[in-house]
Parts: sequence; structure tokens; C-alpha cells
Amino acid sequence: MTDRSSAPVRLVEQPELLRARLRAVPAQPGVYLFRGPDGSVAYVGKSSSLRERLRSYFTAPQSHQARIRQLVESAVDFEVVSTGTEQEALVLENTLIKRYHPRFNVRLRDDKNYLYVRVPLPQLAPGGDPGAAGRQAAYPRPELTRRIRTDGARYFGPYTDAGALRRSLRELRTVAPFRACSDAVFRRGRVCLDFHLGICAGPCENRISPEGHARLLDQAADFLAGRTEEVRRELQASMGEASAELDFERAAALRDRLRAIDRLTAEQARVPKTGGTVDVVGLAMGKGTGMAAVLPVREGRVQGAERHPLLGLGEVEPEEILSSFLSQHYAAAPSVPTRVAVPWDVADRLLLEEYLTARRGAAVRLVVPRRGHLLRAVRLAEQTAQAALEQARLREDYDSVRAVQVLEELTALLGLDSPPRRIECYDISNTMGEQSVGSMVVFEDARPKPSDYRIFAIREVEGPNDFASMEEVIRRRFRHLAQPAEDSLGTRPDLVIVDGGEGQLAAADRALRALGLGDIPHFGLAKRFEELHRVGGGPPLHLPQGSEPLFLVQRVRDEAHRFAITRHRQRRQRAGMRSRLDEVTGLGPKRKRALLSHFGSVAGIRQATLEELVAVPGITRPVAAALKELL
Repeated sequence: MTDRSSAPVRLVEQPELLRARLRAVPAQPGVYLFRGPDGSVAYVGKSSSLRERLRSYFTAPQSHQARIRQLVESAVDFEVVSTGTEQEALVLENTLIKRYHPRFNVRLRDDKNYLYVRVPLPQLAPGGDPGAAGRQAAYPRPELTRRIRTDGARYFGPYTDAGALRRSLRELRTVAPFRACSDAVFRRGRVCLDFHLGICAGPCENRISPEGHARLLDQAADFLAGRTEEVRRELQASMGEASAELDFERAAALRDRLRAIDRLTAEQARVPKTGGTVDVVGLAMGKGTGMAAVLPVREGRVQGAERHPLLGLGEVEPEEILSSFLSQHYAAAPSVPTRVAVPWDVADRLLLEEYLTARRGAAVRLVVPRRGHLLRAVRLAEQTAQAALEQARLREDYDSVRAVQVLEELTALLGLDSPPRRIECYDISNTMGEQSVGSMVVFEDARPKPSDYRIFAIREVEGPNDFASMEEVIRRRFRHLAQPAEDSLGTRPDLVIVDGGEGQLAAADRALRALGLGDIPHFGLAKRFEELHRVGGGPPLHLPQGSEPLFLVQRVRDEAHRFAITRHRQRRQRAGMRSRLDEVTGLGPKRKRALLSHFGSVAGIRQATLEELVAVPGITRPVAAALKELL
């Protein structure tokens, strides 16, 4: 979260941080929120691609309307919530607008609330008689509303398509034929066409009791809440009773209602929902920090997203992290749902379920979904948590005060003369000595600088020799310091870290001393015990567990490893595909160049038809046939 204790800095005043944060936004449907200088939500929007929509706000701002320009210029932070579809983002956007009342959304004059289905409770005198409440109150009808009141009725929604909702309610009346006519029509006391169509039970002519009609409303509510199996079982039992009593007309009507359930549930299956009351939890974890996201789902609709930063994770197992978060979160939560969907099992599961059950006053289950809509919801929660964690990490990267503190602590721990503003880290990646590469990554002011990353293809070393490969990479990189250079290779680092132990460090030390650069501080970071080896031997340094300096050097090392292995795999894949062309008899260098020039890549050659291959100058039909067979 943005630090409210200091003066807020607007996003447009941090262009480098802003670009990095926008790159980290997921390119998927969701909702985004802008916050103003006072920390309140200033605007809520939705998009099918969060990354592209947020980028559009900061591209050519002069082309935007005055309202959007004012929003962009005043915003100090933004947040994103991932959703499965753009329609889900639409519903969530409306929910958040109602919750936060952002000032940049209020001005939309044509804004409309989404529809809800209101299922009222019948008002009966003792003994089931309508009494003074009136027949309309004894036989209430469900209705559509745009406002939820605390009147004891049951509400379902929100729904975005009014036409589709009205059609669905008409189909629902084939399952539970409740009254739908207006009070004026009902007071006439005569059945209408709906009764003859089988979509109304005829309460206006007392063809059903108030209790029977109330049961129809309960069935409709169960169906809207996703409890279709309960309705099915009740209708099947009633049909069996009617058959046993030889009331075949009633049995046939119940059979038709069961068939309607099958038809409606088959249609609904194409739109997965997480029915009922459930909180969906997702976690994302980094080096010592993490983020939890809780998506409260009510009647199949995501009502928002809560994000909770997690600190001090260290080497704690994921099961313990999740258990600790759940117990702390629900200790202060205003309510506890009947189910909590989690990405993996938790430590002390039974104990935690007992605790949550005591908090709710009713049974609570922790579920780990393996498939279906609930697993999909957990994945969305994890994506939301990962996006929030990445945003938080980027904010920390560009926090100049924090960067100074971390580098000063690292200076003291390593015994350096001055804070290492520029840190370079090196790693070697190969497969049994093949396609060996060395990576160079750069961190400036404790944050990555990808524009200065470099890859060195190993040229002088044969076989799997990481020590010699490291020496070659260091030599080739640092000889640029003696030559005028405008790129990153001409910049002297304040600290060098190599991925490995004493062997890799000794190789780097030889290369630096040969170039007269042995005074540049350099260390080897061994992954097994996360210890830093120093030149000249001696006991390795162990940075404090859970400390920011340790997280920084680990992150630098991990980034070097990631960059090296990614480029190595790319080279290995390209080399493997090209080497397969050498297996084709009659395909020499000239013909290979012609094929690659014509189709652009080996993948393009693979996708070409036999006739397209023969059409390339110099490619005969036998050679083309051999290519097709090989690729």
C-alpha cells in the first residue's frame, strides 16, 4: 500500500516506476482502481485487458477529456483485480462503485444499478389464513428491483442483462409455477393464460394454498441460489407420491417440471459459478514477503477483492503461511463464510476449522478444489495476489529512502567503503557443455535495470567447465572498461556477485586481477546455504535471515540465473532445430539458406506443404519429401 505517512507522490511524477508497474499489470480482464492523494478511491474502471487500458491513460494525455486528464494528474496509486471474463469485471466494477462512491464515477448521469430478483416471504395469520394482511401478501410474487432493502425478503443478483433475466424467470416458472401477475390482475380472482400454460398454480382461484405457494417460492429461491439438486429431490419425491396415489395428471405435471430443471441446469452449466457463500483465497510469495488475496463470492458473484501483505515469511512452509493468515484474517473479519476455498491444504486443518466454526457459530469447511469452477476461482485469487505482490515490490524498488537504507546496511555487512549503487551479477548456464552462455544482470539503486542486461555466448571453453566459462565472461565484460563505451559495458560497477562458491569466485578474481581491476569488490553467492564467499578464503559471510540486504542479493542472483537459463534454452532449441536440417541428404548450406530465407524459420519450414517446399528454387521433390518426413 502507498505510504500515507509521507506526502503522496503522483504517478505522473514517477515515470520510470510507472512504466515498470504498467509492464507488470496482467493482460487479462479485470477491474482497476485509481486512488487520490488522500488515499480514497477516485475512479473504478473495467477492461478486457488491464495492461492495455491502464497504459492508455498515460499515453498522449493531451488527447484525453479534461476529466480523465485531471484523474491521471491527481492519481497517486492504482490497484487491479483479475476476473475471468469481461462480464464479471462489469459486475465487479458496479459493486465497487457502489461501495467507494468514487468522485470520477459519480458524474455519469446515465448510470443505472443492476437488477436483483426479490423473493418476498408470505404474510399469514396463525393457522395459515391470509387474515388482515390480504390475499396479495399471502400470495406474494417475486419482482425485479434495483435496490436491496432490509425487509426480510431474499435477494439474488446482481444481473447485467435485464432481457435475459426476464426470460430466465419465465423459464423458472416452469420449475416452480409461482404467481407473477400484478395485484390489479390478481384481485380479479380469475385464472389467466399463465395457468393454462402451466407456469402459474392459480392462487387467484385458490387452486393452491398459501403454504403450497410459499413452497413454490422457496423452490424458486433454492434454484436461484444454485441449490437445484434439493429442488429436484423434492419434486421426485412428490412425483412418486402422486403416482402411488394414482394421480397421474399431477405426476405428469411434476415430471414436466423435472424436465424443465434438466433443461435449465444444462444451459447454466456453460457458465461456471461458485454458488453459495464462499471466500476464495489466493497467495503469492516472494523472498520473505508475500500477498494474500481474498475474493468474497456470494451466490456465484465476486463481490470485491481484499489484499493483505504478508511479512517475515522467511523459510516458513506454504501450509503454515496459509494457516497463519487464515487464523489472523478471520479473527478480525466481521463474518465467516460456510466455506473457504484455499489453493493447498493447511497446517492444523482440523484445529483451524474448529476455530472458524466457533467464530461463525455454524460449521465451516476448508476446501482445496481440484477441478471445476471453484479451482478456477482460486486461480483468479492467486493471479490477483501475484499482481498485488508485483505492484508492491515495484513500489519498494522505486522507494529511494528504502533503497538507501538497504544499500547502507549491505555496505556495513560486506565491509565496503561506500554503498554499492550499481551491482552486477553473473551466472553460467549450459547442458553438458553445449550452448553455454553467461548472463550479466544489473541492479542500480537496489532495483533491476533490464536495459543493461547482457548475454555472452561462451566461445573459448569446451565442455562443461563453469569455472573457465566464468573467467571468460568476466574477462570479456570488463575489458570494455579500458575502452570508450557509451553503453552499460563502459560503466564500472560498485559490487560484483557471481553465482557460485569458491571456484566461480576464484575464476572471476583471476580475470579481474589480470585486467588490473582487482579492487572492485566481488563475492560469490552459494545457493546451498545462501552464504557469501570472499576472495582469499576465510569463513563465508552469512547475512541475517529475513533481512533486506539478504533479500536483495538473493534477488540479484535469482535474476541472473533466470536470465541465463532462459537464453540458454532459446539457443539450445534453435540449434537443435537447425541441426535436424543437416540430417537431410542433399540439403547443403545453400539450400538451407534458401529455405530459411523463404520461410523465415525452421517452424515455418515444418508448416509448409510439399508443394510449397518444391516451389523454393533449388529444392527437388525428393529433398522436400525427406524434409516433410523429418520435421
